[in-house]
Amino acid sequence: MSDDTFYSDRVGLARPRTNEEVTAEAWAGLTSLIRQRINDASFARVFPKYDCPGDPTGRSTITGSDEEMFFDALRGHIPQLFEPPEDPDTEQGMGSMQYLDFDTSGPASSVVTANPLDPRRVPDTVTSLDLVDFVALYIDQPTGSTSHNWDFPHTHYSFNTYSDPLANTELTPGRARFRKDIDRLFARNGIAFTLGDDLRVRRLGPPEGRSLISAFTPRTGDQQLDGKLDDAMARFLSRNSADRRDALEKLWDAFERLKTLELGGGTLKKSSASQLITRAASGSESFRELLDTEFKALSTIGNKFTIRHHEHDQEELPTDAAIDYLFLRLSSVIALVLRSTGRMSS
Repeated sequence: MSDDTFYSDRVGLARPRTNEEVTAEAWAGLTSLIRQRINDASFARVFPKYDCPGDPTGRSTITGSDEEMFFDALRGHIPQLFEPPEDPDTEQGMGSMQYLDFDTSGPASSVVTANPLDPRRVPDTVTSLDLVDFVALYIDQPTGSTSHNWDFPHTHYSFNTYSDPLANTELTPGRARFRKDIDRLFARNGIAFTLGDDLRVRRLGPPEGRSLISAFTPRTGDQQLDGKLDDAMARFLSRNSADRRDALEKLWDAFERLKTLELGGGTLKKSSASQLITRAASGSESFRELLDTEFKALSTIGNKFTIRHHEHDQEELPTDAAIDYLFLRLSSVIALVLRSTGRMSS
């Protein structure tokens, strides 16, 4: 999705997107991006401010984003961003904004919590990506603005009307702009995450498998098999390691069902798998032997490690990198077989 805005991108010197940690530099860029959106009323639909002295009702003219309401919602959804700094005296607020802790059993205290958008205070990657998800959920660019000078110069903002703004999943101009900005920021910092069409952060996966995964659209005629394959691909792009392990298990289950395709799910599984391999080999006996060897090797791997079974004699996969490797190895074989037999959408 990233464009060629910068010279290094245009001449093929872009940083590879292999880093699965949000860096200090990327965090600084992210906080700057969000502060810009607060200032340009991009959160005003859901967190409206009504400061026009000429508004008779005080609730009909939006004049910007209500920062206090925005940060209260942010605190409720991602409290980790507000955890007090180890040394409060060194924490700098954002302008005049303060964040106060309240003791519900007594009077309000004046303990200042952390500035959630402090560019120098980098949270963990999960928290950083949760912030991206939060912003994508609530952001929406105003569709119109007019200047008003009653009492003091200010701006009136308008938005398209939705019965429930949060239920609207349309990729509006404001959301599309934020999505593009996030992808550019992550690309420039070599970060292997992006904001998907569903406005949720997702993992790009290993570089060597991205084109395979993005083009993986099975159409086998077996609804259960297609569902397993689609689910495995979606889970593999999760930023949660447990989801990726689950994706590997689902992919291996799909592989076992795949072997029965030629007999329509019949009981002669070995014969069906042999016919499938022969068709995929496209007349080459040497390649048929190679595929047969690979099918057997993958079946052995699925039984040896804690992929399809979880008994005590199965071995755990040692790292997330091992999960990625096996997932892409099996995906490549499945994709080849499905394409060769006309069961993959082009």
